[in-house]
Formats: sequence, structure tokens, C-alpha cells
Amino acid sequence: MLIRIGALSARTGVSADVLRSWERRYRLLAPRRSPGGFRLYSEADVVRIGTMTRLISAGLSAREAAAQALATGHSPPTSAASVEDTLLQEVCAALHDAFRSFDEAAIEAAIDLVLSRFDLDMAVRDAFLPALRQLGDDWEAGTVTVAQEHFSVNVLRGRLMGLARGWDGGFGPRALLACPPAEFHDISLILFGLALRRRGWRITFLGSDTPIDELLRVRDGLAPQLTVLFAASWEAQTGLIPKLSGDAAASIALAGTTAGPLAAATGRRWLTGDPVAEAEALTQEFTRSRRRPRPGGSGK
Repeated sequence: MLIRIGALSARTGVSADVLRSWERRYRLLAPRRSPGGFRLYSEADVVRIGTMTRLISAGLSAREAAAQALATGHSPPTSAASVEDTLLQEVCAALHDAFRSFDEAAIEAAIDLVLSRFDLDMAVRDAFLPALRQLGDDWEAGTVTVAQEHFSVNVLRGRLMGLARGWDGGFGPRALLACPPAEFHDISLILFGLALRRRGWRITFLGSDTPIDELLRVRDGLAPQLTVLFAASWEAQTGLIPKLSGDAAASIALAGTTAGPLAAATGRRWLTGDPVAEAEALTQEFTRSRRRPRPGGSGK
């Protein structure tokens, strides 16, 4: 009998996020695809998960446990990775073509395909971000017009904001996200917010073209655990150095591939990884900080 990941998680006692991580990192699982694109898991997958959890409990690292679990005779087919890679290539090709079509229905269908085939982390990291980067590269090369780029990005942005509905709710740590003045490209920041939300964060999203003084007022009122400014191009933001250098802006992190010089000049943290990697790293840091004993406390 084949089961979906929620049932697999319930049977094995391992969270769905951890199962996806083991599947991606160690090729521990060999899911099949339903006609609707859902991953389906077998009894062999249940056995490998049970073996791996027992080995981890016995003191092995996750990598060592996975290697031993795969060596028990229940290894997934060697073609599983290549099938996944081929599927990813096909889905990304559909998204690439749709972004150049000026056809909203085609773009919506390509986005549906991505979201039906992959979990949100993989969709963000391996489909949406590469497609957006390629779209930008093609615009710079003159093979895509400004109109095509704006049209496609706005369709995707609308879908992502639909996924973001209610992302300010819950009881997790709060992240305040904004773009600096004259920065209107906020789609990467939305992807980052979705990755954070998937890890339990509450998102306060100010979006594009946010005055720094306004950001600081909102931050002081909300007291978020994380404040991030994103810009696609930081070269035009050198005028922010005085405002980002003082103690008032000390907790603000900068994101974007060109943020390095400004981060160094202001002493701000530079988030250099992709949205999913940064969201995971920041979540782990926050979790560790909550576990750290308070000064003078017992540590319990």
C-alpha cells in the first residue's frame, strides 16, 4: 500500500520536514508519483526510516545512519535521483517558457505544475528563484523586454501573495521584512518570507520602497526577533550608510547579492544564502538562543 507523506510521518514519528530533508540529502526514500503529482511512499520507505531513527538513537550521525539504512537491502532504485532531476528540469522548462509567453493562463498553469510537484522549499529554491534569475539575465541580454519581465513577475507575485495570506498569524517569532527607498523588486523578499513562515515565523511585510525612518518606527513598536532589508541593487543605496550605521539600526540585516559593501560599511549582517538556506539558518539560531541559559539562571 502506498501512502502520502502525512501518513508516513504519523506512522514513523518523524516530521514531514525531516522526511523531506532525508529524501533530498541522502536519497533515503523512493517515492512514486500519483496522477495528481503527490509523492507516495511504500513499506520499504517505512522500514528504512525505522532503521535510520534507531541508528540515530544509538549515536550515529544522520549521514552514517542513512548509509547503513540504505545498505540493509531495502535501497531505493538507483534511478530515483535521476527521475527527480528530470522532473525538475521539465517543470523549470515549462516555467521558463511561460514567463516569455505574455500568456497569464500559461504562467498560472506552470506555477500550478511547480507547486503540485514539489514542496514549497524546493519550489522556491529550485524552480522560482532560478527562473527569476534567468528572466533577469535575459532582460539584461536584451532577449526579454521590460514588459515581459514585469508581466511575468507580477503574475508570480500575485500567486505568492496568495500563499502568504495569514502569514502574520500564530505564536512564532516575528520577522519584519522591507525593501529600502526606491527599491521596487520585492519578490525575493516574499520568497524569503514564505520560507520563514514554513518554519513557524510570523511575517510583517512592508514590501517595496520603505522609508528607513518608517521601518525603524515599526520595528520599535513591534519588537520583532528579525528585521531584514532586501534590495536587488544596493549600489544606489549608499545614502543609507548614516542611517544604518547607528545603534538604532543595529539589529537590521541586509539581503541581496550586492549588499556586501554596504553591510561591511555599516557593520550590519549580510544574508548571503538563498532564501530557504537563510530561513533555515536563522530559525536554528533563534532556537539555539531560546535554549541558551539566562545569565545567573540555572540553565534548566
